[in-house]
Amino acid sequence: MKVFVSILFILAIFFNVLYLNDGHNWGDDFAQFIINARNIIEGKPYSSGIMFDNIVSCPPGLPLMLAPILKIFGLNFKLLKSLNILCWYGGILFLYNLLLRSTSAPFALMSALFLAFSSFFFIFKQNVLSDIPFFLFVCSSLYAFECWKRNSSKAQGRLFFILFLFSMSAALWVRLAGSILFISAVLYFLFIERDIKALVAVLAVSLINAIILFLWMGWHPGFWIEVGQNHLAFLNGAFNNFGTVFQSLWYFFCPSQTVFSRCLFNLMEPVVSCLAPFIYSMMVWSFIQGFRKNSLSYIECFSFFYMSLLILWSAITLSPDAFARYTLPLLPFVFISFWRLLVFVKRFNLDLNALARVVFLVLLLINATNVFIVRDFNDNVFSLPEISEMIAWVNQNTKPDEHFMYWKPRALALLTHREGAAPWIYPDQQRHFMQRVKDFKITYVISLKYNDTQGLTPQLEANKQFKVVWENVLYKIFKFVN
Repeated sequence: MKVFVSILFILAIFFNVLYLNDGHNWGDDFAQFIINARNIIEGKPYSSGIMFDNIVSCPPGLPLMLAPILKIFGLNFKLLKSLNILCWYGGILFLYNLLLRSTSAPFALMSALFLAFSSFFFIFKQNVLSDIPFFLFVCSSLYAFECWKRNSSKAQGRLFFILFLFSMSAALWVRLAGSILFISAVLYFLFIERDIKALVAVLAVSLINAIILFLWMGWHPGFWIEVGQNHLAFLNGAFNNFGTVFQSLWYFFCPSQTVFSRCLFNLMEPVVSCLAPFIYSMMVWSFIQGFRKNSLSYIECFSFFYMSLLILWSAITLSPDAFARYTLPLLPFVFISFWRLLVFVKRFNLDLNALARVVFLVLLLINATNVFIVRDFNDNVFSLPEISEMIAWVNQNTKPDEHFMYWKPRALALLTHREGAAPWIYPDQQRHFMQRVKDFKITYVISLKYNDTQGLTPQLEANKQFKVVWENVLYKIFKFVN
């Protein structure tokens, strides 16, 4: 049996490696990570050359991981994406060992096998983003904590506590949401475990990380200023999108990538939405009861705060397929909660283990089938002639100190080494478009000829201060001539 399962894992890894694609989509976030890595290599200011009025500053964890690949092999997207495979299966290994300590060996094995054949990951690995490394370090943090708790008085326990501190720090350096690991640890050691030495260690490491990251990244509160100014609209958006987190978790387990999985996802999505308030209410009740009785576990503490953060974050209104990546750190809690549910119903002489195995098997087959059907998925836009033509024109006909406006300024900055800005980021900035052009000393504005949902192209065509200098079937490039 072990040999058979090992072969399946190797097959899953091989299939993911085999279908790594070159290039990237227009996601834009990926470009910032790579530019940050390039700046580290070249000794330039960390956030330089990305875009004007950038509202997001990425912590340096992922760029530091990308930098050696970028230094040795250049802009090789296949190798940059291969980091996802390494982190995903590393995270599965930590999660498997965590489940061995919290559930049963067969359950842990089934969970790991399902994740190995995840069709969500099969598609998502084509993105150079921080979500998969973050999943790895969250899983290693939770695993190290459980190992420390069982061996806290031994020398081995001290090693696991060091791994715990390191993994939390790595998670924080990859995504600032890793701060929830530290917040949860502080609350746990202060109120549940009442371990002053551990609390002091966590606080000290938190402070060191905060100082280093602040000196490295600086302070970029742009997004939070926008949230603060429109907090009622933000809270209203979170309320209206309350079910998004739970729908996204369901999407992870049953991605609607093929006809059958799409039907099953659509069938269960309303049910998941209806259950969302009840599930979250149970989490709140469990958190309060565990806190009162000093029985709250670290993973419950982290998962409650992270789930609450995601519910607020759902105000940005993303579809479940786009939001699912944020839910990956909740997977350990989901698997453990499902196991506890199976144990709980046994008190009422209900044995759902057979049903659970059927559910696991069905979802595993759905994901494995999805992987096989969508194996040729390729969202690389840079190989499309109309897009490569535009990028080539910018490289060949503009000077490095000439600035541009484009809806994906960070991606274009990566590919052209020219800094620019978006025409506008927030809706109210649209009224000040010409002022932004002048403030950023923009020379060229690149607009879409079709699917111009923002209405930029007609605005430019009607303005005599802009003239068309190049176009193809997809783009028009205007030059600011005043």
